[in-house]
Amino acid sequence: MPKRTFHRLDDDKKERVIRAAIEEFQARGFENAKIEAIARGAGVAKGSIYQYFDDKKELFLYCVTWALEYFMKAIDRQTPLQDMDVYDYFLSGSRERFELLKQEPLLVAFSMEIYTGKFGSLALEASRELSRIGEEYELRLIANGKRKGTIREDLDDKTLLLFFQGVTEKFDAEIMEKVKSVDYNPTEEQYREMENVLKNMISLLKQGMGRN
Repeated sequence: MPKRTFHRLDDDKKERVIRAAIEEFQARGFENAKIEAIARGAGVAKGSIYQYFDDKKELFLYCVTWALEYFMKAIDRQTPLQDMDVYDYFLSGSRERFELLKQEPLLVAFSMEIYTGKFGSLALEASRELSRIGEEYELRLIANGKRKGTIREDLDDKTLLLFFQGVTEKFDAEIMEKVKSVDYNPTEEQYREMENVLKNMISLLKQGMGRN
């Protein structure tokens, strides 16, 4: 976790430090990333980084959680979490969400490459942290669905979470790859194709693969 000195910074300066760190980690990997380069990119002294974080590993892991939480907060601003179930999460503001991916190619690429093992010995630890945060969020969506009557109540949350993850993770990865393949700048036709992928995924979540 960051030190108190980091938490005392204003939000703009915090973000500047973290974005500079993500850019350096993404460009050079964890082992080759330089604290002095991060400090230079953030416009702070090298020593300041060590006043904010104990070491490079702590900074890296905080970048991992910050990137995921950045996207979740942006989604929550579009449709507050308390109003969403697992279906609303994907269908509400999907266009705005694609625009967000377009606006933040660095954060998207950084998050994707955590899962692909680019960051060596830290990849597994980082991936577990992403999964932990993601699961907490998904369980809240499931709870909202039960409260709204859109999700079955006869199954426990863990079973529902496993099913939800099994259906959505490959779809999410497919969409991310499509966005990456067009340099994070999809055409209108490509937007519609990705929206159709989301709608098909929602159909599977609601109805499964069986024929009626």
